[in-house]
Amino acid sequence: MSQLQLDKPTIQSYGVALSEKLVNEFFSSKEVIKGEEIVRFTEIEQLNFFILMNLFDRWKEEISRLRSPYFNYEEEEVALALKSFVNKVSRHIAVRKEFFKPLVQKSIVDTLTYLLNPAEFIEQELSKTDRISKADLADKQKFFKLYKDTIQLWLDKVEGYHGETVSKKDLVDAYKSVVSRQHVVQYSDPVVDKFNQLLKLTLPVAASQQPTVENLVKKVVPEPAKVEEQPKPLPVNRPIEGSRLNETFTKELTLNEKLKQQPSQAGNSIAERLSKSKIEDIKSSIPLNLKFLFINVLFDGKVIEYNEALSLIEECSDFDTAKNLLIEKFSKKNKWDGSSEELNEFFQIIQRKFY
Repeated sequence: MSQLQLDKPTIQSYGVALSEKLVNEFFSSKEVIKGEEIVRFTEIEQLNFFILMNLFDRWKEEISRLRSPYFNYEEEEVALALKSFVNKVSRHIAVRKEFFKPLVQKSIVDTLTYLLNPAEFIEQELSKTDRISKADLADKQKFFKLYKDTIQLWLDKVEGYHGETVSKKDLVDAYKSVVSRQHVVQYSDPVVDKFNQLLKLTLPVAASQQPTVENLVKKVVPEPAKVEEQPKPLPVNRPIEGSRLNETFTKELTLNEKLKQQPSQAGNSIAERLSKSKIEDIKSSIPLNLKFLFINVLFDGKVIEYNEALSLIEECSDFDTAKNLLIEKFSKKNKWDGSSEELNEFFQIIQRKFY
């Protein structure tokens, strides 16, 4: 059973990419989006309702700022008038593109977080306040379309607590006590499939459950006879053209040397090479969610530099040339971390062009 893992940088980048796509498509012919259109915005019901929930959360913050020290908002007549105003305005939602896009982006991340790790999402949602009223918690119930039985069990348990408000810790503990301990989401999940139809979604799978090519190879290839290992000659450090990078990274290795080790180690595994096919065009081979991740993490959000790097790769004759060129041109000014997963994955994709 291949369990998908919650990878926050990946879903953040995916949220940026998918929100851009969805919002641009909708607003290509409209100036505002209305409430009934938000409910049908995508085929993913939970995403649509999380957009509404985030919208109303921000609206409540605006309403709270209306309160003035010069007027008594607790007066019954004023409270009724404010409630009437709120109810009337809520039936006339109209959001412009620039305000709707961040709502969609956050809601995509919220939906995937809730899908993959509901307990973490609930804890994240409750982090905004130390206590929440039972009434406010019950109001949120209508926005949850996934795991509805668990939400109902949670609210029933909270209702039995003493007082009108409940602490964040008690709410989180209550949810964790009712949520399934065997929570597994796979690529075959209907919600994941709907996301994939909108934009390719690439998430890591639990390492212990992945049948790798290398494991399969080990089963059929006999173990070679042990050969007495000869002492390895000491490495000779050769000067690298351009500025040395050992001031930024470890004292023992320059960044160039450190990064050289990663691809070469990966390349020594024949099984690992078999699991990855050769690619011809770098730009079209990088999924959109990884593209935004690389731009944000490796190129400090600079799309022009990212595109320049891919163009330079296309002009290189081998992987080592491409790697050294990227390190010399982009590593120091963008403060690349030689041990980061993003950098390692970037180089692994580049290496596939030169198989």
